Amino acid sequence: MSQLKKALEKAMKERKTFSKEGANHAESIGGFPEDRAESGAGKLKHGHARDVVEAPAPTYFQTRSVRVDFEKLVDRKVFSLLKKDEVADQYKLLRTMVLSGIRPKGHRTIEVTSFKEGEGKSLTSVNLAITLANESRQNILLVDMDLRRPSIHSILGIDIKPGLKDYFEGDTPIEDIMIHPGIERLTVLPAGGRMDNSTEIMGSPRMENLIRDIRKRYQDRYIIFDSPALNRCSDPIVLSSYVDAILLIARANYTTTEDITAGMALVKEKNVLGIVLNDSEISRRWAY
Repeated sequence: MSQLKKALEKAMKERKTFSKEGANHAESIGGFPEDRAESGAGKLKHGHARDVVEAPAPTYFQTRSVRVDFEKLVDRKVFSLLKKDEVADQYKLLRTMVLSGIRPKGHRTIEVTSFKEGEGKSLTSVNLAITLANESRQNILLVDMDLRRPSIHSILGIDIKPGLKDYFEGDTPIEDIMIHPGIERLTVLPAGGRMDNSTEIMGSPRMENLIRDIRKRYQDRYIIFDSPALNRCSDPIVLSSYVDAILLIARANYTTTEDITAGMALVKEKNVLGIVLNDSEISRRWAY
């Protein structure tokens, strides 16, 4: 058994997870406070336990601003908005681990991918981006690079268009497709719609120009790319050549050792920050 497999098994036994994603099985997870079943509205009403990190609306002169519904975001399991929450604290831990892995090296671009579909990589991307934005030292750009099955717009409750599809197919300028969703220091680049020729786009000079442009233009920002799962297509492998680091997503009682072995073989030459174990229980003793 490889050291990676042993490490994952140990992590699952000790329940030391970086983040948690409800995904398609959130209702079956045990070991949570009763108020986990509350709606977003209910969580926001109980301010002593479920306060949202309210962010003042900054002024954006080029980026289009929209106001997302925080209550609906919490209902969609964007728990990083909450001030006091056991899952939000796990995302803070993930933030600390990610920053400790990239800051000393001056790295700013992170690809978030998973071993297979259904492991929660998109929701992890959103929660991580918001948690990073909550730390005042940096701005965050979240890019939906899952061009075959985009979902960032659905999670945030924003329009999918205009987006990257308009940039690649219609030469729409980057500044015209960026969205500020009302969360301070966070900007989003939606996918703009499904693109069946995504692999060709990933390896195109236009993609190289896009990555180069957003890195150069926004030097004060960390950039998170939500990409497809490793077992679905070659898109995440192509994208990995443009980024500084990769964050992998696994899911307890769903991702197999065979999935991990196959996925790690694909990124063995890449800078892998680590593996986030989703959908694992958090002790009832959580409180601080």
